[in-house]
Amino acid sequence: MKKNIKKNMIISLAALAIVGLGGTYAYFSDSLTVTNHISTGDVNIDLKEYEIQDGKEVAYLNPKQIVPGQTVSKIPRITNHAEPCWIRAKISYNNSGKMEGLSDSDISGMPDEWVKKGDYYYLTNVLDHSEKVTLFEEVHFPTEWTEEYTGQKIKIDIQVDAIQMANFTPNFSDMSPWGNEEIEVCVHESEGKIISKDKNVKLSVEFNGEAHKLISAPDDFFVNFQTAMPGDEFSDSVEISNTTDNEAEIFFKTALENQTAEQLDLLDKLKLKISMNGQELYFGNLKAEEINKDISLGKYQAGQSGKLDFTIKVPAELKNAYALREADVKWIFSVNEDKVTPTPEAQEHEQKGTDAVRTGDEAPILALCLILVGSIIVGVTYYIRKK
Repeated sequence: MKKNIKKNMIISLAALAIVGLGGTYAYFSDSLTVTNHISTGDVNIDLKEYEIQDGKEVAYLNPKQIVPGQTVSKIPRITNHAEPCWIRAKISYNNSGKMEGLSDSDISGMPDEWVKKGDYYYLTNVLDHSEKVTLFEEVHFPTEWTEEYTGQKIKIDIQVDAIQMANFTPNFSDMSPWGNEEIEVCVHESEGKIISKDKNVKLSVEFNGEAHKLISAPDDFFVNFQTAMPGDEFSDSVEISNTTDNEAEIFFKTALENQTAEQLDLLDKLKLKISMNGQELYFGNLKAEEINKDISLGKYQAGQSGKLDFTIKVPAELKNAYALREADVKWIFSVNEDKVTPTPEAQEHEQKGTDAVRTGDEAPILALCLILVGSIIVGVTYYIRKK
C-alpha cells in the first residue's frame, strides 16, 4: 500500500512539474497622460500716421501750418498684430468757423483695394498677421481758401474697425458689406500672438508589444489645431491599437489640474464631442468633468485597432473678453492585460525546441487546465488498477 501511495505521489508531482513548465498567470496595467493645449486668438490692429520729408518717410507731426492750394503729405497706415482680419475705415472732416469743409475728393493715393460703401471704406482683401495697408497718402487744400480763413482749424479724424477673417465673409456687393455685425472694443493692450502648429500630425495611443507599455504620439492631441476663434470647429481622431501578443482592454478618462478660474471659464464655453468607433461617448463642455472616471474603449486582440474621434466647437458669440486665453485638458489612457508569463523552465524548453506553453498561445490557461486534468485522470486510473 505504501508503494502505491509513493507512485501516486510521483505521478502527481510529475503533473505539477508539467504545469510548472508553462508559466504563471499575471495581471498587468499601465497608464499615460496626454496634456492637450488650447488657446484663443485675438483681433488687434493699430493706426499710425506718417509723412514724407526730404524724400524719407517719418512720423507725422501735428499741427501743420497750411496755405491755400497746398498739398500735405499725410499717410495713415494700419498694421495687423494678431489674427487675419477684414478692415474698414471711416474718414471724418471737422472744420471750425466759416471754413468750407474738405471731402473725400481732396485726398489721394488710396490703393485700389479700398471700396467706398456708405460711410466706410472697406478693404476688399484680408489683412494677414503683421501685414500693413495704407489708407491714403496726400491731402489737397482748396485754393479758394483766402485770408479770411486765417487762424481757422481743420481736423481729419480716421476711425478704423477690424473683424476676424475666420468664419466671416463680407458681401461687397451690398451697401453694408459687414451687415449688422457688432464691433467690440479691443480689451487687450498687447500686440496679440499667433501660435503656429504643425498640421496633419497623426495621433495615436499604442499598447506597444516591444516596450510592453502604453505609448502616445504626440504629447498634445490638439497639435493640429490653430488658435481658436469664434465660430471655429476643429476635428481630429486618435488611433487606438494593441501590438502585444495578448488581449488587452484600454480605458479613457479626463482630468483637470491646476487650472485658474479664467481657464475653467474658457473650458466651460467650448464644446466637446467624443466618439469611439462611431459610438458617442461624451457631448458637453471641454472641462468634461462627467468623464473623469474610466470608460472602456473596448478589448483589443493582438494587432487590433480602433478610432477615437473628437470635435471641439467655439461658440460664434464668444466675446473679446475671451481672447488670448489658454487652458490645458488632460486625457488619461490606461490598459489592463491578462497574460501568462513563461517560467525559466519553459523558456529553456522553448530554446531547446520542446513543447512548453509559450506566452502568446491562443489559449494558455485552457492548455494548462487540460494538462492538469489529464494528469489527475492518469493518476486515479493507475491507483485503481494497482489496487
